[in-house]
Amino acid sequence: MSRNIDIVVLRSFISVVSNGGVSKAANALHVTQSAISQHIKRLESMLNTSLFIRSGRNVTLTPAGEELLEYASKILATNDEIISRFSQSVEKTSISIGLSEHISHVYLPKILANTAQSSHIEIDAKIALNQELYSDINNGLLDMALLISEQGIHQQKPVSQYQLSWVSSPELNPDEFPKYLPIVVYGGPCLFRTMMISTLESHNIPWKVVYSASSIGDLKAALAAKMGVSALLECEIDSSLQLNHPIFQPLPDLPMVDVLLHSKSSHTTAEASRLAVLIQQALYK
Repeated sequence: MSRNIDIVVLRSFISVVSNGGVSKAANALHVTQSAISQHIKRLESMLNTSLFIRSGRNVTLTPAGEELLEYASKILATNDEIISRFSQSVEKTSISIGLSEHISHVYLPKILANTAQSSHIEIDAKIALNQELYSDINNGLLDMALLISEQGIHQQKPVSQYQLSWVSSPELNPDEFPKYLPIVVYGGPCLFRTMMISTLESHNIPWKVVYSASSIGDLKAALAAKMGVSALLECEIDSSLQLNHPIFQPLPDLPMVDVLLHSKSSHTTAEASRLAVLIQQALYK
């Protein structure tokens, strides 16, 4: 005799994953915590396996839970597509995601490709500097944010890791800067700026800020104008820039950085929760 999995319990399962716990999942789905807990128990009983490792209020997926997550996301996506296709009036679901401008060109195409088949989904993407996006996610203005962080200071699994490297115009003339290293930085609080200056000072290398940029395009323009050196991720260095210019060797190595996915405490709808999981899966592939 065939058995059927209730869509409702799958929504509860995905909501627990995307919101990080039963309490927040209950708030997102507008049901009681006991209802969510019962749904998870029903699912575990039906599949005869544990789906979560529970530690206080925190929950982590077991290997079986990780496997189910992929199936559940596909089932709910198909279910929602059917409803969308045959409904007279379709309400669009919007999810906002912020991306650091250093990595948006790498990850935004993945996000859009993973949601392109769903006509009822709208992605509201914001490209900005880390500091602004941190503020937005903390204030609940974004559903998710893909940010750059110092390596190893967060416990969560990074989406990726990149080497921060010195870059400049290949035509930069060192004779114009005999007493100090000219650096091009972002104005205001900036992780790369902090890492550059900290690295130079720890190696007793004299430096001077010769230009403060407001965007990645602005910074690259200053480098192209041969104003100085800066630091970028290897994924954003194009043919107009030279990696680790030999005339300034040996400059000390810069640190590695993590790319981390941050989510707000709870998503407003079940559909937003499911979409958040889809985006997570696309990024971690």
